[in-house]
Amino acid sequence: MRAFFVVTSPSNWKDYTKVGVPYKPTYPAVPVRLTAGAVVPDLNAALQTAFDGDVIPAQINPATKGVGEVWVDTQYEESASKGAAYPSTMTVLDVAGANAWKVKRKIALPAQKMNNGHNMWSSHDQKQIYNTEWHGKSIYSIDSATGSLINEIVIGEDPAHVMTRVDTEQVHVTLNGEDAVVEFDKAASGEISINPTRPGGQGRILMQNPGEPQSQPHAHWMGHDGKTMATPNSNSNDSTFFNFITNLIFKKPATGPLPIAAAMNPNSTKYYVSNYLGHSISVIDMATGNKIKDINLLQNYNPITGAVVGNGAIGGLPIQTPVSPDGKFVITGNTLTGTITIIDTATDTLVKSLTCDPGCHGVNFGAKEGGGYYAYVTSKFSNRLIVLDYDKNNDGNVSDAEIAGWVVLDDSAAPAPTDDTITGNKGMGGQGVLPVPNVYNGWVQKLPKSFCDQLSPEQRNPIGVPVGACL
Repeated sequence: MRAFFVVTSPSNWKDYTKVGVPYKPTYPAVPVRLTAGAVVPDLNAALQTAFDGDVIPAQINPATKGVGEVWVDTQYEESASKGAAYPSTMTVLDVAGANAWKVKRKIALPAQKMNNGHNMWSSHDQKQIYNTEWHGKSIYSIDSATGSLINEIVIGEDPAHVMTRVDTEQVHVTLNGEDAVVEFDKAASGEISINPTRPGGQGRILMQNPGEPQSQPHAHWMGHDGKTMATPNSNSNDSTFFNFITNLIFKKPATGPLPIAAAMNPNSTKYYVSNYLGHSISVIDMATGNKIKDINLLQNYNPITGAVVGNGAIGGLPIQTPVSPDGKFVITGNTLTGTITIIDTATDTLVKSLTCDPGCHGVNFGAKEGGGYYAYVTSKFSNRLIVLDYDKNNDGNVSDAEIAGWVVLDDSAAPAPTDDTITGNKGMGGQGVLPVPNVYNGWVQKLPKSFCDQLSPEQRNPIGVPVGACL
């Protein structure tokens, strides 16, 4: 109930520019009858007493810097030329160098009226950023150095997530409002174009077989060698495991209710699917395409008494759920509980959760200076990016996981360059998050020398023999 009133009222969103002010959302001041017959006389007073009042802290910069930049889709941020009808910006952050942990640029694409920019991925050379618009019909290719638009392509209803194929550099975008993944070819100039050789000439790869329910794929993942792809199918409660070598659907394992995001481990032997309404993570064996198990993220929570038991880890309404580049952990943003959950992939068990923000949503891994990784976490209903140091000493144990710091995504105090004046919901709506350079296995080996030189030998080859020299 509390989550409902927080997420549906922008005045209740958590604003990290209000340093020193207690965070106290307001709720209806009405009596509420409980299941057993007791009456809570004032819902507002009860919820504020039980949950609220923590003071908004000042930004804390992580002690260890990151590498490169982090791009965030601030999906609810409004700008002057687009107004409330076409919200969203791309917020670019420095995480290295003299300007580390500061907003570097805001990109609204006002001429194109980018509508709810949702998720991003980078080209192999990191020169292009591809961005989807979940409430529109286009995919955008952006020059990462300048923030300028390279090209826009209209492709269909609700483009959701985007990734590149390791072996071909092709770009793949899910259509959450339809039933396909759209495939693009990349030119040397950085421009992308729909692959005309796919059946129908529109680059579409259908995620269901003839006669099956419309799939509506959302956050897919690509294999480290370019041979496979997995989609979570939000309409059909299953996942499509696609084989690019045969150009056929290999398997469609059942998941849980409303699967929303998929992620593969670094050698493409297992993949994970977050089930938004199932409060669970499905684990899929990629040798057979069969489901191994479901991991219940509410296993330690009693919904009747509110008691938290076991190791205390809980998650509800899970969304993005990537596997760490070294394959050791799955980290998930959970919207309902406002928590970050961690799964140990050696046992596929829930081992830890940490407090996040309202609408905890996006997770992605970026290199930490000197070795190891940060998990960068966004939230829809706050304006900060969390920097999670989930394995501080790289010993494979997350008992010491901690929030190392954060970045406030509202740059009003020190405005960064932008292509449109920011006017509302400043820094809010954090969804897709993309560290640049890309450090996942398969992609990290494709980095140009300028980025490769900034990584440790282990980061350059996260699951094999460490690579010392950059090409």
